[in-house]
Amino acid sequence: MTAPIPEWNDNVTPAESGRNVPPPATLGCLVVSALFVAILFAAVTLGVQTKVGCDLLASALKRQTGLDVTVESASVEWPLGICLTDVQTKPSTTPFGSFKAREIRIGLRTGGGVEISLRGARLELMKLADGWVPEVFSKVGALNDVRDTAVLFGDDPRVMAVDVRDSGIVWNGPDGERMSSAEGVGISIRPVMMNDQRMTVFEVAARIVRRANGMKGLGIRRLWLSSRDTPYLEVEYQGLWDGADNGTADWWTVPPGAMKRGMKNE
Repeated sequence: MTAPIPEWNDNVTPAESGRNVPPPATLGCLVVSALFVAILFAAVTLGVQTKVGCDLLASALKRQTGLDVTVESASVEWPLGICLTDVQTKPSTTPFGSFKAREIRIGLRTGGGVEISLRGARLELMKLADGWVPEVFSKVGALNDVRDTAVLFGDDPRVMAVDVRDSGIVWNGPDGERMSSAEGVGISIRPVMMNDQRMTVFEVAARIVRRANGMKGLGIRRLWLSSRDTPYLEVEYQGLWDGADNGTADWWTVPPGAMKRGMKNE
């Protein structure tokens, strides 16, 4: 069992969520692995501390994700990892939707697999007629059930560890209207061995969740286990809700039969 995600003191703008038919784009394990190889190659060949090196890393990100971004600085970490700082999409090339992160780390895990961590990330999604943008994060836009979290990171998240802290997401409608939001977002995905069985521990948390109908959730934390035989096993749910529930289905909705601790008006 992983340790709980701690409280955050970030100033990230709230992020919100809505549910629709999932577009095909995703940040899968193969994409992340290819991205890791590409940026590590760039780091070794040109030196990431240089302007040329950062521009090459930005080009590698664009090829793998479709995001036209700038990278302020980068460094290689021992033994096989890289740290990118102040990564953000270019406003002139991304008129709808945006992404930025104070820090992105990608590296190889001990025992194999890839580990990716984000700090101070902010994702602003917009729903257009043909899907969500930025397209690479389209499955985040379509997410309406915490049990779908695994699809954000590939078909087999057991080969990848994910750690997101101090972040926020905003879901906007086609006219720019706020659909929902969450701030102080944390996501943890960790492969583990339990009783000789390979499993994954998932944890999703948010300090504040706001829905378009005015409903607000505080201190949301969800923890569950997943294996091939048992895709979803709820371990814990925490959260306090204020406002009328109009049946909104999103990332924070409690599945039928799941544990409900400290809930109010939900």
